[in-house]
Amino acid sequence: MLTPLKTEVLKVDDLSHEARRFRTIVWSFQRNLELLFKDTGLSATVDHAALAEAFARWRQKFDESKHLADVNRHDYVIYAAGLMLRELIVAAPLKATKDAELPALPGNIDHALARWPEGYAYTSFCLSVAAAVLKEMGDEEPAPARVTDDPGFWNSFRENTLENPETAVGFFDLVCGEEPNWTAPGVLWLRKAFAQHGKLVEKKPAG
Repeated sequence: MLTPLKTEVLKVDDLSHEARRFRTIVWSFQRNLELLFKDTGLSATVDHAALAEAFARWRQKFDESKHLADVNRHDYVIYAAGLMLRELIVAAPLKATKDAELPALPGNIDHALARWPEGYAYTSFCLSVAAAVLKEMGDEEPAPARVTDDPGFWNSFRENTLENPETAVGFFDLVCGEEPNWTAPGVLWLRKAFAQHGKLVEKKPAG
């Protein structure tokens, strides 16, 4: 249930570039909510100004680091999606509420969606887009790791990111089955896939 949007965004031509456009973000974000919240008793309200704020901050960070993508494109896509997750959590563009006509959520609803619908929706969106971009590139796409089945994971995810949004990048790595760098999860050069390259650059003689 975590990636219902993936199939639909795979239909977007040149997704790796289109995903950098706000109009694509708005459409795909809204569509992901429709797929996630269907028949759950949840309603979603999106603050488009806050969504635009999250996108603008993400795009700035993306543009500052995209020249390094060729070092490891697979890991860079996951990193960029983790940055988007961070900005969504900070901007909080989504408000989920229970439908008054449905006093209790259905028993078959994903426990994480019931527990933290906003965070689950943000994670679902970022993972779906990252998986679709990697598939478009012909690379191995991340699947939700087994840790996402643990209610305790989502409790920790919520508590830690609300206290320190930077940890969202690390939690997204866990969702993708990757090993986070908890010291500075949002620093690209400290990621395992980039660290060795960074050391080589630092040792390269000047001139």
